[in-house]
Amino acid sequence: MIGKLLKARYELVGLIHDGPIFATYSARDRIQGRDLSIRVVKPPFSDEREFVDRLVTTVQKYSIIQSANIERLHSVESDQGITFVLGDLTRGPSLADRIKKLAPFSVPVSVGTAISILQALDTIHRNGLVHGDLNPQHLAVMADGDVRLQMTGVWESYSGSPTAGVVVLPTMAPYLAPEVSAGSMPSSSSDVYAVGIVLYELIAGRLPYYAETPLAVAMQHSTAVTPTVRSTNTSVPSVLDEIVKKAMSKDPRSRYGTAGEMLADLRMLQDALRFGRSLTWPLRPETVQNAPTTTGRGPASKPQPVAPRMSAIRGGQESEVSPKKKQRSERDVPIWMVVFFTFVLAIFASVCIMWMYQNLSRPRFVTVPNIKTLSVTEATSLLRENKLSLRIASKEPNEKFEQDSILDVTPEPGQKVREGGQVSVVVSSGSKNVSVPDLKGLTIDKAKALLATLNLSLAPTLEKISDPKVPVDLIVRSDPPARETVKRQSQIKVYVSTGASEENISSRPAPDQGYLYTLNLRLKDLPHRTNVKVEIVDSDGTRVIYQAMHDSGDTFDVTARGSQRTARFNIYYDGVLVMQKPKQAEGDERSTDPVEPDSTLLGRGQ
Repeated sequence: MIGKLLKARYELVGLIHDGPIFATYSARDRIQGRDLSIRVVKPPFSDEREFVDRLVTTVQKYSIIQSANIERLHSVESDQGITFVLGDLTRGPSLADRIKKLAPFSVPVSVGTAISILQALDTIHRNGLVHGDLNPQHLAVMADGDVRLQMTGVWESYSGSPTAGVVVLPTMAPYLAPEVSAGSMPSSSSDVYAVGIVLYELIAGRLPYYAETPLAVAMQHSTAVTPTVRSTNTSVPSVLDEIVKKAMSKDPRSRYGTAGEMLADLRMLQDALRFGRSLTWPLRPETVQNAPTTTGRGPASKPQPVAPRMSAIRGGQESEVSPKKKQRSERDVPIWMVVFFTFVLAIFASVCIMWMYQNLSRPRFVTVPNIKTLSVTEATSLLRENKLSLRIASKEPNEKFEQDSILDVTPEPGQKVREGGQVSVVVSSGSKNVSVPDLKGLTIDKAKALLATLNLSLAPTLEKISDPKVPVDLIVRSDPPARETVKRQSQIKVYVSTGASEENISSRPAPDQGYLYTLNLRLKDLPHRTNVKVEIVDSDGTRVIYQAMHDSGDTFDVTARGSQRTARFNIYYDGVLVMQKPKQAEGDERSTDPVEPDSTLLGRGQ
């Protein structure tokens, strides 16, 4: 799929994530010159009309949400038998990848990440909507450390398929609120429950519940005792422990009702962590009156420090020394002893200064962070934080990772290098292949510019042909034709119009008629129900004249009109070219044309 051109404008550049329902690609809009994301709906879901219809409705419903921390889905499109969702492009790894590589995180980082998630979630809840499928795979970490929500509301389309809910359950179950597993619809409270699970995972480095199957995990959420983060890390502030417990409450009535409520508590905690203040649970005054106490007298507990004090003032611990006693003690110290101790302290200070100079002047060593799969921009920023610099050693084509992604790192991540050192990387130059754009009707200069954006070029020789439909000096067609896949750096030969010749004017049929072709096709040796597509290639270019699903043994007619007596017909199985057949328009006998896949064409079609 990488290199494929959809709608004659969206080029698939790199694969971001391959899930059970959607394959997510980064794409380039060649008309508007911007980057987008394209989620291709995979079979069999792409053939389920109810699922696709609900997906269209869902994308339209949630497209009203505008936030920099929410990836917006624009529309559902179809082209060449492919159904896909067009949306914003988010650059950055998923939170699931970060947790896998770096968890557990510190308390300030975990709290900051949760606040970023809740800020975006609060925008959704204020619009009267819910995310419904919040998990680390649907949270992308951007270069500035903020988190962006993805796949908002897409869960609503799963009910349009008999199997979609089953295939996504393994990723949803670890973050699914008990009431949703029991059959209730997702709500703002169930979204908060998922944030509580994610926050627990960030701090503890693992999920709170484990089981062998998704159903067993859902049962754990409903029946198992809610674990506390302090049981895995005793340095976690007790207030944070209470916030996570409240978010993970099995009873929705005891849980935060919306993202905004949990966001308010975490912001209070973040300020306390930043300035070394103490907090008492519960944080909000209206809940203090109903809070249980430990003794029946006074508050529930003493204020708990949420961070080490940055400074302290000693007071009330030293007894005052009367001036008389102080003067007497000063008089009792001999002068020679004062001189001696002053001399010793001077030597000690000199030794300390020399030791500090020698050690501070030594080069420091830092650990190379893991920057594989990150973009060059993200990797440069991360290395700069570790006082290292990035050097691009080479670029290599790669079918899996999009352009500018880091493929290899030297020295390896985890190794020690001198501070200020350089890290060499190998960067992906993108896919080896690309689809030929439609050049018909363009001038030579415009064709060169368009091909250059795809790392293609024009062949040095131009062939001129007469064509009454295309103005003089404009391109009639190309070789290879439009939408055919070629390697980057390839040369594209073009045919330029010289206008209508006398021969064309006299022998060409009337413009409103054209030559008529009829193909009688009989399909042979199909292993399964197949998407059959037929294209016609003549002086007007390449265009699709037929596309439908068929079984082996089907016989049917395909008719078309063209601009020449002889035209070529390309026949595809599931997007793979299996046959090229020339056809005469006049004087041709109607005969059945068995379609027998040609192995050489099959290889080229792939």
